[in-house]
Amino acid sequence: MQVAISMWSMGRKSSLFGFLLVLLWPMTLVAQERLRFVTYNVENLFDCKDDSLTHDEAFLPNSLRRWTSFRYWNKLHAVSQTLATIGDDRAPEFVALCEVENDSVLYDLTRRSSLRTARYEYLVTSSLDPRGIDVALLYKTTSFRPFASRSLRLPAHYLPKGSHVRDMLCVSGTLVTGDTLDILVCHLPSRLNGRKAARLRHDVVAYMCQVVDSLTSARSVPRIVAMGDFNDTSRSQALRPLIVNDRLVCITDTLGGSYRYKGHWQQIDHVYLTPALLDMTCHLCLAPSGAWVPSDQSLTEAEPLYGGRRPLRTYNGIHYRGGVSDHLPVCFDLWLQFQ
Repeated sequence: MQVAISMWSMGRKSSLFGFLLVLLWPMTLVAQERLRFVTYNVENLFDCKDDSLTHDEAFLPNSLRRWTSFRYWNKLHAVSQTLATIGDDRAPEFVALCEVENDSVLYDLTRRSSLRTARYEYLVTSSLDPRGIDVALLYKTTSFRPFASRSLRLPAHYLPKGSHVRDMLCVSGTLVTGDTLDILVCHLPSRLNGRKAARLRHDVVAYMCQVVDSLTSARSVPRIVAMGDFNDTSRSQALRPLIVNDRLVCITDTLGGSYRYKGHWQQIDHVYLTPALLDMTCHLCLAPSGAWVPSDQSLTEAEPLYGGRRPLRTYNGIHYRGGVSDHLPVCFDLWLQFQ
């Protein structure tokens, strides 16, 4: 009887070991884990409420655009569906958004739209932009845990009297591997004001370089992602300081365009990485696919005047079109590689 019990115990232990081996076996086969990033200017993502401190009158129910609750929620749904599609089997781990009005818009997007199942947390700036538009970062806490977040405002001595530019968002956190990742989200001044705007972009970039240098000196291995709407091409004089002395590397300079102006595609939404993130021998690096602009036909429409296709906007002037944005999203993956 004792022998029988011992043999039964050994058999039970062997079965348990086999069961655990089956559970752990897939882990030994996984070479890398995907971290997907998206940067997206969602063009005037305003709520329907009047903010007495900003000039948001163009996006209210009684405005010429008739920005109603129905149209607002339709846009939130369109944004959430776009992000879900970009994620393939799951929503992206990180989403940088430009042109969001406030915290309540992000709450509605992450808690009350179909994107709520992604369980995003978010951080957002509160800048002095006259229209009240800001930048934000959505992230999954299963992949990233922030330990510091700052809304970075261009020092006043850079600005002409009475001028304002949008704040940058700087978020530092740890990944599941324990590595530190620093993320900068920016929306540089528009090109509408010609040379004045170009000078402001140059000044914002100079300030951004100071931030990057500070982060680089603070990290043993600096892993920095800077992304957003830079309102300029990567080869412009205004953006050139970002790549001087290999400070950062632009991974979007060969893309076909995320924004269309008078029939010409332009790449003004960018992603910059520190060189450490390009080293394929490291356990955190850029995937070989690099950056890309999704080819989702639902995000574009035929352009009658110039031919071809253009982003399907929410409005053309004051005429409601029901699209998402005048920009297309830009995506890239980082790989967490396991030995």
